[in-house]
Amino acid sequence: MILSFSAFNRKNFDMYNTILQIHHYLSWFVLLAALFALLRAWYGAVFKKWWSATDIVSGMIFSVSIDIQMILGIILYAGLSPVTKPVFADFSLAVQDPVVRFYAIWHVAANLLAVIFVHIGRSQAVKAQFPARKHKISAIFFTIATLLILSRIPWDRIFAL
Repeated sequence: MILSFSAFNRKNFDMYNTILQIHHYLSWFVLLAALFALLRAWYGAVFKKWWSATDIVSGMIFSVSIDIQMILGIILYAGLSPVTKPVFADFSLAVQDPVVRFYAIWHVAANLLAVIFVHIGRSQAVKAQFPARKHKISAIFFTIATLLILSRIPWDRIFAL
């Protein structure tokens, strides 16, 4: 039997809520990955440690988790979210309503910048010649990315789901 979209509706299958839940719970994993990468980077920078496989893996886990989070966010933003759908019809709505503005502009922009900072940090750290420089680059870029992420988490909703 081929299921149509209406068959999914009858079974209360809600793609938006499913992806939103995954996006929500993955945000905790991203924060843990950020904390792990930050601890490794700052510990290595402060105590002049060698660049190890654990440092590479910590940055990779942070990078991959934030990439998956971004993909889910783009799916929500561009196709499924009832918050952003009206924005695409009339962008002036995003400027007028603070909640819509947060999700349609600030949440997206800050987290996209965070993804960019994570990737620049990883890339530059791998290219750096000396271990101290690798740790310092990772520490700086991962800190900026984490602060951007923390600044645009919807804290009023994060414990509600």
